[in-house]
Amino acid sequence: MSAVRPVPPAPPLALLDRWLALAAGRLLLRRPEDAGLRRLVTAYQPAADPRALAEWIAAASVGLFAALADHPEREPLGRISAGCGLSGFDLDLLAFAVLPCLSEDGAATVAELSGGARRLTLGLALKLLFGDAADPVAVRAAVRASPLWSSGLIHPGEAARPTLERRLDPTESLLAGLDGAVPAQVGEGWRPRWVQPQPRPTESIRRAAERLAAQPGICVHLAGQPERAEQVLAVVAGAAGALVLDAPDDPQAAPPWAEAQVVRLGTGALVALRTDALQLAAPWFGADGRPVGGAAAPLPIIAPATFILRGPQARLVRLEVGANDPLELSDAWRAALGLDQADADELAGRNWLDTDAPRLVAAALLAAPATGARAAGLEEVLAEVASLTPPRALRLATRRTPQVPWGRLVVPVETRTRLADLVRRVRRRVTVQLRWGMAAGGRGRSVIGLLHGDSGTGKTLAAEAMATRLQLPMLAVDLSLVVSKYIGETEKNLAELFAAAEGFAALLFFDEADALFGRRTNVQDAHDRYANIEVNYLLQRLEAFEGCAILATNLLQGVDEAFLRRFDQVIHFPRPGVAERLHIWRGHLPQGRVAPGVTEEQLALRFELTGGEIRNAAIGAAFAAADGDGVVTGALLEAAVAEEFNKKGRPFPGRPGGAG
Repeated sequence: MSAVRPVPPAPPLALLDRWLALAAGRLLLRRPEDAGLRRLVTAYQPAADPRALAEWIAAASVGLFAALADHPEREPLGRISAGCGLSGFDLDLLAFAVLPCLSEDGAATVAELSGGARRLTLGLALKLLFGDAADPVAVRAAVRASPLWSSGLIHPGEAARPTLERRLDPTESLLAGLDGAVPAQVGEGWRPRWVQPQPRPTESIRRAAERLAAQPGICVHLAGQPERAEQVLAVVAGAAGALVLDAPDDPQAAPPWAEAQVVRLGTGALVALRTDALQLAAPWFGADGRPVGGAAAPLPIIAPATFILRGPQARLVRLEVGANDPLELSDAWRAALGLDQADADELAGRNWLDTDAPRLVAAALLAAPATGARAAGLEEVLAEVASLTPPRALRLATRRTPQVPWGRLVVPVETRTRLADLVRRVRRRVTVQLRWGMAAGGRGRSVIGLLHGDSGTGKTLAAEAMATRLQLPMLAVDLSLVVSKYIGETEKNLAELFAAAEGFAALLFFDEADALFGRRTNVQDAHDRYANIEVNYLLQRLEAFEGCAILATNLLQGVDEAFLRRFDQVIHFPRPGVAERLHIWRGHLPQGRVAPGVTEEQLALRFELTGGEIRNAAIGAAFAAADGDGVVTGALLEAAVAEEFNKKGRPFPGRPGGAG
């Protein structure tokens, strides 16, 4: 829930007034007849004598800096000074920048001094501060060390100008922050708004808020549903609410890291960025992964699940705040349908659903004649969930509802056992990872398998059988659309693919996976460099993925070794033996159409074929039979098998005991 924050009572501004009066006093030493400056100083130093004025400036400066150091949190100026690490030199320069913005008398004086401009240059400000007594080397060193331009206090564009020509032009974030207020916009068009906490936040939001509060100094990415992410921020912020900066329409707008920190210091609020961009440039980070300088500290980011923080040594902690917490969703399934804990947890694993889904499914099943008043089984519930869930639009993959039953899969026992383990990981992930607290630290709660073996050994069929058993739609990736010759486009396409399958909404299937997940090479030209960037992005994205993905390849040696530890199972599909070939022949020959004397046992013993080759041979012989007398004879089968051998350039075996 977003709201306009009530206007707070005006904070005590004694320090701000004294700070500006000191700046006016320094100018008054140069212009003792200036009536406007005299009005600004009189409340603190009524004497007009220059010597008395100079003594007051010296004493008041010491008192002001002591007050800022003793109680930096009391007023916005104190928070900004402490948070940005400002020295006395920085505060004196900043006062010259702020004075003409908050005082018309000060602005008039500055305009006279600078020939009409209402902003002082750095050179003129230094002249007014030090006269001719300053050491030029020391002054230049102090300017180089000053955080005024890097901390969002002075417009950063001025940092590119020659040193003495820089204008002391404060940002609107600073001017509003000195009053404890929020600017109309931050940086390049980022729009601030307040978010107030709900009266009764859910348990999942409270847990996420605790995890967010436990990550000080690290950039936290709140992924999932943006509105729930805002509520997490509001719970952390408390009754005052959180301040969210919405990204502008311009996708190239730079993130306002420094200015947003000024807003945070001025208002005392928790500030976060919200964007639809897939990546943002990070502030400058040190070797420990933490930001250098308080003003460059990263803020929480609400962004899509595929978001990355771009920059050397940038560290991003991902906090999932999906549509609903799986444990809450499990409770909703149990309440709506009376399911046991295991079945409710399995349904809660489909965590792209919200807590309304169990109620809708229960109502639909109760109204169905086939169900009536009896309790619905898990298969019926999953089928109803599939009917209520609209298909996700995707341009980079073919979406289909698989129809391959698990029993049709003919593979060795070890291979079947490993495939069943992948299915079990999807079904029981909520129980093991969340209820038992065994989620892999720093890694997305994904289930990823690699299937490898010769062409035709059943890898694609196995992926479809898994999707059928899990009652998940299958997204078969179209590599021709994913891989692009343009730099950065492949990564954007992959981000879209992973987002579509996030939350166990579909089984994402990569055939010929070595084309994407191939080995990195030594960089010899630009092509090698950008190919390696794609692989590096995939490695990072798999770490954050929360879904089910199956990869298939004929060339295991072509897959980069760094991927192997990220796979839950690496499953070999060997060429079928005699027993497997017998089952496959029986499953593909048309019943009642095979000539007497032709047996599946003979075919399985005689021809060493893969499952795909057996299927092709059976279909080829069936078409030939349909064009004749409708009987699949041994001769037709031999001709069809011979064609499969010819495709691979293999010699066709002769009949046992005779010439070939």
